[in-house]
Amino acid sequence: PGAGAPRQRRRRRKVSCFSSIQLFLVSECALMLAQGTVGAYLVSVLTTLERRFNLQSADVGVIASSFEIGNLALILFVSYFGARGHRPRLIGCGGIVMALGALLSALPEFLTHQYEYESGEIRWGAEGRDVCAANGSTSDEGPDPDLICRNRTATNMMYLLLIGAQVLLGIGATPVQPLGVSYIDDHVRRKDSSLYIGILFTMLVFGPACGFILGSFCTKIYVDAVFIDTSKLDITPDDPRWIGAWWGGFLLCGALLFFSSLPMFGFPQSLPPRPEHAGESEQAMLPERDYERPKPSNGVLRHALDGDSSTGCFQQLRVIPKVTKHLLSNPVFTCIILAACMEIAVVAGFAAFLGKYLEQQFNLTTSSANQLLG
Repeated sequence: PGAGAPRQRRRRRKVSCFSSIQLFLVSECALMLAQGTVGAYLVSVLTTLERRFNLQSADVGVIASSFEIGNLALILFVSYFGARGHRPRLIGCGGIVMALGALLSALPEFLTHQYEYESGEIRWGAEGRDVCAANGSTSDEGPDPDLICRNRTATNMMYLLLIGAQVLLGIGATPVQPLGVSYIDDHVRRKDSSLYIGILFTMLVFGPACGFILGSFCTKIYVDAVFIDTSKLDITPDDPRWIGAWWGGFLLCGALLFFSSLPMFGFPQSLPPRPEHAGESEQAMLPERDYERPKPSNGVLRHALDGDSSTGCFQQLRVIPKVTKHLLSNPVFTCIILAACMEIAVVAGFAAFLGKYLEQQFNLTTSSANQLLG
């Protein structure tokens, strides 16, 4: 018993370092800032990916939509079951998954051949800014069919890899926002909840600006700058044949996501109540003995299942449609959801291709278009 007492005191001191909702807010803000940055960075390099891998506009549209596909596939289950689990750890795991997705997004550059551009003079005219006139003599022979087939196969593989990476990013982002907001709402006074959540979503707004600025910086660097001597290049970022280092931003975002996720693993499942605010709190706080137990969720306390865990899981799955129907029967909630969907639809409809429109319509470089969007 004597030897175990110091160990328990050390454990309390170790937990108390993270027993602050303010520290959790800072950690959550950092993670959501990194999430918003990587999402906007993808949009900033879509035209670069289109030229680098010879993709169509529909292809890059699918890549941009893959994040939402992965997010929608699990958001309902993670939000429902995650509220009964260790929310900070789930958020941290989601951040690690997002970091992996960001790193996988940069992988196609290292799996394909170096970028080779055609030598020639740019012909600015009705045919568009992406047309080059060859200096040398032209040949009547067409391109090698085998070479075209090999290039198309490699392009398809890189295309699928980019889609998978974005789906992974969407899956990782699933627990970050809903569980983070609920964790903050459960551990602050009701009158302070809007302030904390407002600070949280402010960071989410700054994320896209950081992503476009990062995209503007990375697209000024040549795509193969780490492999070749860029002083021998005869093209500049103003040349439509220029391909920027689109992969660099994904590596940086992956590192930011990884390191911003690590503090989440130090927070307890539920923070201890603060005695100085116990009388002022308008929300039910946990008693001291329930320090590691989750708070009530959806009005029902979490009980340990003594029987078969799989049976309990199936029972919970059967409850989800009933809970969803109950929520949708609330007219205020339904109107807010519909308004949010319409707002997102307006932005998402043109945000992914606004950069390409600026480049093509006003003859801007990718870097300049990203600066305007940022």
